[in-house]
Formats: sequence, structure tokens, C-alpha cells
Amino acid sequence: MQNTELNTVATTIDKFSDIAQELPFESEQAWTLSSDYMASYLRQHADNGAGFGAEEVSLFASGRLDWLLRETGPSLCGLFSEGDIIALLDCYQGSMFFPDQMNSIASDLCDHLGVELENYQGSNIALLVGTLLDLSPVQRVTLVDALEQTWHRGMRMESKSPREFFATLGIDLS
Repeated sequence: MQNTELNTVATTIDKFSDIAQELPFESEQAWTLSSDYMASYLRQHADNGAGFGAEEVSLFASGRLDWLLRETGPSLCGLFSEGDIIALLDCYQGSMFFPDQMNSIASDLCDHLGVELENYQGSNIALLVGTLLDLSPVQRVTLVDALEQTWHRGMRMESKSPREFFATLGIDLS
């Protein structure tokens, strides 16, 4: 890696804490808990032979993520009802997710509703928890992105119901 590219990546990574301080608390927390993953990705990809610096790598990664979300969205069709999505929105209340949190969606929901994860099968959320536990990692990323967008853009900015907004993302609810 060239010195200028190293400096660009290091400078970008150094700005992470400054950016975090300007964010609302939930976003700051998610940003901070994601920063190791962001830094790792930038370090690995900033000089990948294509001449990408930190900014280009970030933009390129966002394009790939958009593709991934569009390709994976249809795999979530019919897995959730609008009531399921409302329960998840209520659980997270507009929180921004950090990567490790995507592994605990089912347990977070159980905690929120006072259900022991080990005993979820006898609860009224058994089907939803089972569905969440069966999701692949890429489906979890797609779900949390849809939840975040629904809360912040769909409901708050566009006044759409979860069903209406999920449909704009190519995800039909049952």
C-alpha cells in the first residue's frame, strides 16, 4: 500500500470517534460498535489493486450492499406478518443495529417481551422467534436494514405503514 493511501485510510479511521460524537445516542452506539468492522474493511480493501482509497472503497462497498439487499429482499417475502414487523419495531424503537447485534434479534425480542429464549416454543411468539432463528446472516442484514429504513424513513418521513414500506423494498409481508 502506498504511503498516501495508508494515510488516507488512517486519517479516515481517526475520524471515526469525531463522527460518533456528532450522532444521536443510538446511532453513536451502533457506529462505535461497528467501527472495528469498518476499519478492518478499509484496511483490507483500500489498496486492492484497483487504486481505491478509503472514500472509493466505502462507496464501492455501499453499492455492493445495495445489490445484496435487493437480491436478498425477496427471500424474506411471506416470512413475516405486519404484526411481526411491528413487534420488532417496538422492540428496537428506531435503534441502529451494529454487526454483532444481528446475531441476537430473536433473543432481543424475547427479552423485550419477557419470554425466556429457551422456552419460546410455548409462547405466543414461537413462530416469529423460530423464523428469526432460521434466518441466514445475509437475511438478517436485509431484515435489520428494512427495520431501520421503515422506522426512520418509511414511518417518520413518508408516513407509510410497515407493510407499505416493506413493499417498496421488495419485501411482501404475509
